[in-house]
Amino acid sequence: MQNDTFIKVILSGILVCLIVIAFKMNTNEQIQIPPSNADIDNKGGRVVQIAPNRVGVIDTGNGSGWEQLVVFEYSPDTKKFEVVGALTYEDIFNHPEEYGIPTRDDKYGN
Repeated sequence: MQNDTFIKVILSGILVCLIVIAFKMNTNEQIQIPPSNADIDNKGGRVVQIAPNRVGVIDTGNGSGWEQLVVFEYSPDTKKFEVVGALTYEDIFNHPEEYGIPTRDDKYGN
């Protein structure tokens, strides 16, 4: 009998806590979202996640005529992205033998 009363008191306390939480969550306050500080103008480039702190931006060559992958690394100290290097993947795909990539001809001579 003593145990039954104890469980009822505990369950009643939990119910009261849940009711208080439910009423506190039902506020009509507007969430303030700050405006973005960055103005990004993407001219056909794509962003590729390479590693946790590295991203690659695919430059489609609109301005230069030369397609390449520019690799950026995020520096937590300066809180900026720094250019690590660039890879001209178009040339590697068109002439892989010049970069030591083995190629194989299929039965059609391709």
